[in-house]
Amino acid sequence: MKSILAVTALFAMLSLCNLSDKMKPAANSTPSNTNSNERRSSAENDNSATDREAVKAELMKLENEVTTASFNGDISVLARNMAENYVGTSADGTTQTKNQILSATKPDKMTKFWTITDAQLVSLSGDSAVLSYIQTQTLRNNKTYRARITDTFVKQGGRWLISAEQQTLIR
Repeated sequence: MKSILAVTALFAMLSLCNLSDKMKPAANSTPSNTNSNERRSSAENDNSATDREAVKAELMKLENEVTTASFNGDISVLARNMAENYVGTSADGTTQTKNQILSATKPDKMTKFWTITDAQLVSLSGDSAVLSYIQTQTLRNNKTYRARITDTFVKQGGRWLISAEQQTLIR
């Protein structure tokens, strides 16, 4: 039971954590035999794909900054990158508000390293975005845990803020 609570606490502490992974460039090819309307539609789709990749890169940069701050116990960085109405749901189903996360944040001495894989921008609509990824965490005792994490972002004052997070342990 204690190990489950420790893992849950670690994932809760890392609920805002993420590393940026390498972005794949968007394909920008337009067939030469299309008419002008088809080319315009293709260009709009390319711009949309480029916009999505740009937002994904921006969110991953934010996640990296927040992750570093979380591991270092730097609540000032966390506070400025979380929406006031933030709610996080840990792998065990418990929820935490922004203030609860900030008050529980301490420097992490248990994790040896962690990685983020399979990052996907699930949705993007104006001033909201959803990013999903798998976080693998290896502790100093060499135990490894994986979780699928889904973060929801809102754009306020021209900045992306994390407004919600949900974690699910992968067995």
